[in-house]
Amino acid sequence: MKKNLFALALIMTIVGVAYAQAPANTGYYYYQTNGKKGAELKTALYQILKNPDVVHYDSLWNAYKISDARPMGDSLIIWDMYSDISRYRIDFPTHKNSIEGVSGFQREHSMPKSWFNPTERNSSGLTYADVKPMYSDIVHVIPTDGTVNNKRSNNAYGEITDSAKVDWQSANGFSKQSKKGGCGTPGWKEYMGANASKIRVFEPNNEYKGDLARIYFYMVTCYEPVAGTWTSDMFDAESEDGYQPFAQWAFDMLMRWAKEDPVSQKEIDRNEAIYQLQGNRNPFVDYPGLEDYIWGSKKEVAFNYGGDTPNEGEPATNCEIILNEKTFGVDWTGNKNMRNYYTRTPLVASQNGIDIILSYGIEGSKLYSDSTHIRLYNKNVLTFRAHKNEITSIEFTIPAKADDKELIPLTGQMEGNTWRGQASEVMFTSTYTSSWPEANANKHIQIAKVKITVASPTGIQSINNHDTQHKGTYTISGRRINDNNLTKGVYIKNGKRLIL
Repeated sequence: MKKNLFALALIMTIVGVAYAQAPANTGYYYYQTNGKKGAELKTALYQILKNPDVVHYDSLWNAYKISDARPMGDSLIIWDMYSDISRYRIDFPTHKNSIEGVSGFQREHSMPKSWFNPTERNSSGLTYADVKPMYSDIVHVIPTDGTVNNKRSNNAYGEITDSAKVDWQSANGFSKQSKKGGCGTPGWKEYMGANASKIRVFEPNNEYKGDLARIYFYMVTCYEPVAGTWTSDMFDAESEDGYQPFAQWAFDMLMRWAKEDPVSQKEIDRNEAIYQLQGNRNPFVDYPGLEDYIWGSKKEVAFNYGGDTPNEGEPATNCEIILNEKTFGVDWTGNKNMRNYYTRTPLVASQNGIDIILSYGIEGSKLYSDSTHIRLYNKNVLTFRAHKNEITSIEFTIPAKADDKELIPLTGQMEGNTWRGQASEVMFTSTYTSSWPEANANKHIQIAKVKITVASPTGIQSINNHDTQHKGTYTISGRRINDNNLTKGVYIKNGKRLIL
């Protein structure tokens, strides 16, 4: 007899509702993690976070104006996690005032770049060039006072439990450097063995220990395939396992720090800013306690990326969207340079259940919209986000573009001027060939309209079967398929939702 349409529609509803939920208004961003556990969950996160569109290292100065601005009276200063007295104005990256003893703040690799050099691990087959994109990943490259940063050097984080073992400290004892052999973190001396008497550690302030722990969790997740090759006192020298690459003493300390210093509003705001800058997020900020599902007491518990959040509105439908100043509700004449490093306000519109967002990238100084089209400049980001559905194609109408400019999707692929794939959120940048942020600043792609096709949420109409157990595997559009070698996605198998 035929399957009951209501039952299958109910399954589709469950799928849609489950996917609509997410923290921090992240929509479907983490949907691939649903139902995963432990190592499988971490790898699913890696698939989401990998290949961030990091800014050029020289552009971090401007990026900090967005990601690390701290209100101080009527001014904005750099948010320094190593010093509590630094007052570097955010619009002067080469500040001349000596705060802790050196002029200016610096770009601090909280996970030192020398740790990424895998040449000591001969089996890795990697070279120093593989430090990219970690080299300028703003999640872990933080702004700090120059003197404190130089004192930290490339030493591991640790804890100094005996004040007599403090060799140097920043103003007010905010951050500390130990004497050789001065780390008091449980398990450190046993791990270091005879070398313990030769090694220093750097202890950040309690206020930011959780921040730094979550940064470290992000790093070993975003760069899972190579994290096991990193070399440091904080990484297990006897293993190249990318699942949990930390030395046990460091792992225990970081897990403890994450619990003792919970996620703050500062981290939440920084995470959102970084998402706009390089297109990925720190899930350990979005999901406080996520580390327990990967490595801790909940690693045998299936992770639910959702939770109860408000309905996202009308489901996305097939549509054609004109892209011009009226779409975004602005009234511009010609090229409007909206250079505002403090807010970097994007243009946002919604139509047929699809959000359209045109936002600044760090090198893109302009957002352009007139009566006929919008323009995608270097490092600008154009995002299409479907409510309760997934986009399967986007056909662009492009009146003109620079010869060397092409649309670059963060997922799926381009076939001429048409994107094809299946995702609830699709982000586009453009080709960017210059090594200098200022070069080709005026080159762009003009986009007049898009024709969007979405997956059908009610595509399963009637499927013959001889029992009531809904046997077989189907796509969400209702097509029966062989379940051998299924790719990642959402399916209905034997009447139940299956997420790969």
